[in-house]
Parts: sequence; C-alpha cells; structure tokens
Amino acid sequence: MLGEQDEDSRRGRRPAVGEEPDETTSLLPQASESRLCKTLSRVREQESLPVDNADAELAKDDKAKDPGTSTDVYATISVLLLGVFISQTDQSLVLATYGKIASDFDDFSSGSWLMSAYMLAQCVAQPLYGKLSDIYGRKSCLQASYALFAIGTAGSGFGQSMGAVIAARAIQGAGGAGMVSMVSIIITDLVPMHEVASLRSYVNVLQTTGRSCGGVIGGFLTQTLGWRWAFLIQVPPILVAIVLVQVKLHLTPNPNDVRRSKWEKLKRIDFIGAFFLCSTILSMCFILDTGGQKLPWNSPAIKILGAVGIVSAAAYAISARFVPEPIFPLRLLAHYTLVTNYLIIILQVTVQISLIMSVPIFFQATVRASTAAAGAYLIPAFAGNTLGGLMTGYWIKKTGLFKAPTVVAPVLAVLGMLLCLLTWDEHTSVLKSLAIFPGGFATGMVASSTFVGLAAGVDEKDIAMAASGMYLFYNLGSIAGVSGGSAVFEASLKSSLAKVLEGRSDMEEVMRRALGDLSFVRDASDELRHLLVPAYVYSFHRVNRKRLLLYLF
Repeated sequence: MLGEQDEDSRRGRRPAVGEEPDETTSLLPQASESRLCKTLSRVREQESLPVDNADAELAKDDKAKDPGTSTDVYATISVLLLGVFISQTDQSLVLATYGKIASDFDDFSSGSWLMSAYMLAQCVAQPLYGKLSDIYGRKSCLQASYALFAIGTAGSGFGQSMGAVIAARAIQGAGGAGMVSMVSIIITDLVPMHEVASLRSYVNVLQTTGRSCGGVIGGFLTQTLGWRWAFLIQVPPILVAIVLVQVKLHLTPNPNDVRRSKWEKLKRIDFIGAFFLCSTILSMCFILDTGGQKLPWNSPAIKILGAVGIVSAAAYAISARFVPEPIFPLRLLAHYTLVTNYLIIILQVTVQISLIMSVPIFFQATVRASTAAAGAYLIPAFAGNTLGGLMTGYWIKKTGLFKAPTVVAPVLAVLGMLLCLLTWDEHTSVLKSLAIFPGGFATGMVASSTFVGLAAGVDEKDIAMAASGMYLFYNLGSIAGVSGGSAVFEASLKSSLAKVLEGRSDMEEVMRRALGDLSFVRDASDELRHLLVPAYVYSFHRVNRKRLLLYLF
C-alpha cells in the first residue's frame, strides 16, 4: 500500500472529480511549494478556514508535459495565437460593416442577423469541441475549426444575397467557436498547471487586441476596397495558420486513440445527445438575442422556442444518463468549483458587455463625440482587461494560488459601476471616463483565474469538456449583455424622451429621430439638447443600476 502511495505521489496524481487531495497529492517544487504549503499548514493550524482544494490542486503535476523544449512550447503557442487574433478581429469587424452590407442588399432590417447568426452558431458548436477533441485529437479539431472559419469567411465575401452571407456567417461562427477554446485546451496539454494562467493571459490579450482592432480595420477596408474585402482579406492568414499548426504543433497522441479505427471513434460520438444539446442552446440563445428587441416577449415564436428548449433540455438529461460518453457529462454540473466559475464568468461578461455597448452611445449623445472618438472612450476598459489578465497570470505563476483574483475581481467590477454612477453626467471629462478601467481589469482577472480554477478543479479527462462549457458561458454572457443592456436602455430612453418632450407639437418626430439617429442628437440645437441629453444620461444610469443590482444580488 505504501509503495502504491509513493508511486501516485511521484506521478503527481490528479484526484477524481470531488475527491479530496490527501498527503500523497504532489505539490509544486521549490519556492511555489514552500509558499503554498505554508499557507495550507497555517490554515489547518488555525482551523478557521477550509483548505482551498482547488488551489491545492493547481500545485500538482509540475512535471512538464513536454512536446519539446520550453522554447518549442512558446513558439507553438505563438502560432496558435494567430488564429485567436483573426477570429476576434472578425467579430468586431462586422460591427463596422454590417450596415453597409445590409444597405448594398437593400435589406437593412436583416443587418443584425449578420452578428446574430455568428453568435448563435458559435454557442451551438462550442460544447461539441471538447468531446470531439477527446475523440479525434486536439490538433484535428483545431484544424477543422480553421477550415470552417475559412470557408465561412470566403462565403461571406463572395455571397450574392443577404441570406447567403448570413448562412456563411453561421459557418464562420461554428469555426470561430473552436479557434479560441481549442487553444486554451491545448495550453493545458502543453504546460504544467501553474503555467497555464500566464499563457492563458496571452490568449486574453490577443482577444482584446483583436476586438479593439477589428472595427478600425473593417471600417478602413469597407471605405477603401469595399466590405467584401473585409472578409476575403482574412482567408490567406487563416490558410497560413492551418499550415503552421500542421508543421509546428506536435502533441503526443493517446495510445488508446491510436489503436481505435475511424468507425470506433465515430461510434463514440453521442449524436442524439448532441442534437438535443444543440437544440437547447439554440433555443435559449435565440430567445436571449431576439426577445424584447426583434420579437416581443409574448410572441408565439418566443413561446414555441421556450417550449422547444425545455423539452430538448429534458431529453438531453435523459439521454446523457444512458450513453457511455455524453457530449457534456451532467455530473460536471454537480461540481461546485465548475458551477461557481461558470456563474462568475457569465455574470462578469454580461455586465461588462452591456457596459461596452452603452459607453460609445453615452459619449456621442452627451459630449458630441464622433463615432471614432466615442470608440476611443473604451480604451480604458480594453487596457484594464489586458493588464488584469497579464497581472493575474503572473500572480498565479509565481504563487500557485488563483482564488484571490477570483474574489477580488467582483469588488473591482462593483467599484467601476459605482464610479460611473456617481461621476458621469452631461459633461463627463476624459479623466472621469477612466471609471470603466476597474471593470475591464476585473474581466481580465476573471478570464485568467477562472480558467485555471476550472482546469485544476476537475479530473484531467474532463478538462476539454469543462473548458468548452466555460467558453459557452462566455458567449451566453455576451448575448445576454448585448440584448439585455440594449433592451433596458431603449425602454428607459423611450420613457424618458416621452416625459421631457411632452407637450411639444413635434414630439413624435423628435422621438423617432432621437431613438434612431445619434447624429440628430449630436447636431441638435442647444435648446433641444437641453431636453435630450438628460434622457440619455438617465437611461445610461438606469442600465448601470440594473447591472449593479444583478452583481450584488
């Protein structure tokens, strides 16, 4: 028995889901081990707090998962980051081009579906990548995601109708779902757990940089070469990424998977479960995306989708109990660490995305900022996101502990919301606009710390599926933030404008133009702006109060 324990300790055994680490659980060597052991010992002696098992889990398996030297690992990851940058650039690029695309096809009412189709397909495909990468391998799934993204991008550029471009955007979304999540999963395969946060922070930096650059790149290409080239110019870099990944990414295959035939691998896929899970996610995302905006909440379509979602979820729960390898094991949702991290992610992303969507509108209306200048007011949030991710990654790498950043992040997010609520008014200065920095910093912290907490808190065989679930919650938070924030802002603005314009003979015309064209508000006379601007400020703060209440309760 003692020999077995020693062997487990030498191998850095990872406990199964829910299993408590014991004295045989290996910890980080040298400095990291010393600091972590002292912390855990002090807590045990005081008997005042439970040992953070997830933090202890992080300290295990320091032996390099070596695909080569350390230099090889960083060179490989730098190649993977190219795909991350391209996929994130595309998402914000479409924000700058969808109006022009819809206008060219004389179908402006369908323009928003260029973004919705991408997000819906991304959410539906997201949880599939984890299990499929366990069956077919990480590299194959990453290459498949690149191929789907390239096909969808080319289809968007060559599309001859609005429907064709929207369909191509859906294919893009299915590919984009794997271009970030698979990189994060591969990082956990390449490096020890305490290195994951540091490298994962680079993924976060590239995501933020890509989103920041996409709008500028898309606007420039649309004005100079046309919107089709905004898509087509992405295809060559994706093809280069496919070649580089094929050449540079070398992962040790699972011996059991090597021996399996293609038919045996195909039989491992839970097609029935995948169908019901995708139906559930699609229904839920469609409701979040369209409810209260494109469709009334009480419309028949929303009710039918709600029923489909409930039935599909129940069917998946039943199916998952009887198949040997479900697409997403429901037992993971009984894991406290996993569920906690998922909830933190969706809450933080929902709050932050709703803020990012409303800040440019606020400054265009209040200080007459141009579209480009209004976008520049988001720089503090993007800078905070980058710094938060990098500093959290460095902290976890040096200390081996990740719980503290996860706890501190919500405090910073609340601080940012309070600063906006207390300092932003009709004449908000550039200095006051820095109030959104803490929220961005908190989002960066959450992105780094929760991924490590998730990876350290589940069994190694479940990491890919758990990570795919994490990215699904990121996407759900994005959809909820965009749709929820927009719905609250528009409803509040309509109500406020109706009150301040009451009694004017041109009330309906002014309301129509103020709700549909920010340039009308910017260029209005001082007398009219005296009525309109407070309505915008009130609506922004109402959304902010809703965000604050959501975070606190």
